[in-house]
Amino acid sequence: MYFAVVVIYFTYAADVLGGTDLPAIAVSVVYVLIGACGLVALATGAMAGRWGSSRVAAMCLVIVALALALLGVAGDSIVTTVISAGVFGVGYMAGSAVLAVWTAELVPDRAGAAFTACLVVGAVSSVIAPALAGAVIPALGLGALLLTSAAVSLVIGVGLVLLGGTRGSATALVA
Repeated sequence: MYFAVVVIYFTYAADVLGGTDLPAIAVSVVYVLIGACGLVALATGAMAGRWGSSRVAAMCLVIVALALALLGVAGDSIVTTVISAGVFGVGYMAGSAVLAVWTAELVPDRAGAAFTACLVVGAVSSVIAPALAGAVIPALGLGALLLTSAAVSLVIGVGLVLLGGTRGSATALVA
């Protein structure tokens, strides 16, 4: 689901911005801001070591949920959009980094293969999610789609915390 909600944000953030009175450069600024705020991900390994990879993954899903909700509710506001992009950058980049840590914990002797499998699943969901989202937008509307995606991300993030055990390690998820 991480890949699905992330690609929905990337796919539809530009559409949200395009439907506002914001200047055309706003889309570029938003993507630069996502990357700049994503530098927080440099600390992902330390965070995973301290709190466990599944808790960090849960945190990333909750952060992405917040970014989607902000965009879905108030994407016509430059302030809210900037906050959403900054929040998303943190959740997206740290979430991507924690996948490598998590797969190494889950399958230590085949971490490369596990990470590759994770990326394949991500690639498939990155194709399916926007196609499904695009199919339901006429009925729901873009704002409702973003809020629904936020709710899914939030529920899964909370589920990871609840299922993750005391430290939230990847091994606790498969036990």
